[in-house]
Amino acid sequence: MKDRKHQDSAHIPSAWSPEHTRVALAAARYHAQRFARRSGLTAPDRDDLAQDILLAIVEAQQRFDPSRGAWSTFVATLARRVLIDRCRRPRAPDFVSLDTPCVAALVAKLPAQCPDIDVAIVLAMAVRDLPKAPQSLLGDILAHSDVSAARDSRSTSPATFYRELHDLRLWLRALGVRPSASSATAARR
Repeated sequence: MKDRKHQDSAHIPSAWSPEHTRVALAAARYHAQRFARRSGLTAPDRDDLAQDILLAIVEAQQRFDPSRGAWSTFVATLARRVLIDRCRRPRAPDFVSLDTPCVAALVAKLPAQCPDIDVAIVLAMAVRDLPKAPQSLLGDILAHSDVSAARDSRSTSPATFYRELHDLRLWLRALGVRPSASSATAARR
């Protein structure tokens, strides 16, 4: 029983010295400020980032080994890792007002009986970011409300059309437009 208590207390990190606390706070503020300046973050987002850095330092403090390096180096490495993780995180989607004419026009062209407004919003955002050829194909498909009607209206061969359609699907997938799990399952049946 006594050994168990000793092992449990070995996992409890010791308190930081005032110098360790000062270095950790300064590093978190510095790296958060620098990243915020480059990324255009707001002050509350910058403060959240500094807290994320401090949390990473607190969670990893038991791995600090003074024989391998200085506390400031350890803290700076952890701060950079948090920033790298933040950069790798997918960008939040742009918000589009439901009152914009672009969304209203897309909702009116959707062939579904009960159009899904989310589909219209995602397509409206995707249309802005598509290259000219896939954007033109998507416009034809929406104008004809049917893929086969859009294929017949174009002057290209069916093989070229389906190659362009495949490219359009890849572009839409790259922009975050994916079918829901229920529609993907229904399509496989």
